[in-house]
Amino acid sequence: MAGSNYQSNDSPHTAERWTGVILRLGVWISASLMIAGLLVAALVPSSVVPLSANPSLSEVMNHLVSSSFDPVTLMFAGLIMLMLTPVLRVITAVFGFAREHDWRFVVVSIIVLLMLGGEILYSILLKG
Repeated sequence: MAGSNYQSNDSPHTAERWTGVILRLGVWISASLMIAGLLVAALVPSSVVPLSANPSLSEVMNHLVSSSFDPVTLMFAGLIMLMLTPVLRVITAVFGFAREHDWRFVVVSIIVLLMLGGEILYSILLKG
C-alpha cells in the first residue's frame, strides 16, 4: 500500500527493538535470580552461609554448574547478569546496526564495546 505507515519486521527500528528486548530480558532474569535467592534464604535459613569476601565470577559459575543453588550464589548470579546486560545490549546494537548497514553507529557501538571491555579487564587485573 502506497503511503501506508505499516512497517515490516525488517523496519529501520529492528535494532532498537532487539536492544529493548535484551534489556528487558536481562533485568527480568537478574530479578528472578535475586528473588529466588531471597526466597531460598527465607525458606531455608540454614542454607545461608556468610562469605568472608565476594566470590569471583568463576566461583559463582562453578556453583551454578554444580547445581549448588545456595541463596548467596543465586543473588550473585543475579547481580552478574544485571552487570552483563549493558554489554549484551551493546553487542546486540553492533549486529543490529550492521544488519541495517548503519556503519557510523556500528563503529560507535564497537568503540563503546571496547571501552566496556577495557574497563572490565582493568577491574579484573586490579583485583588480581
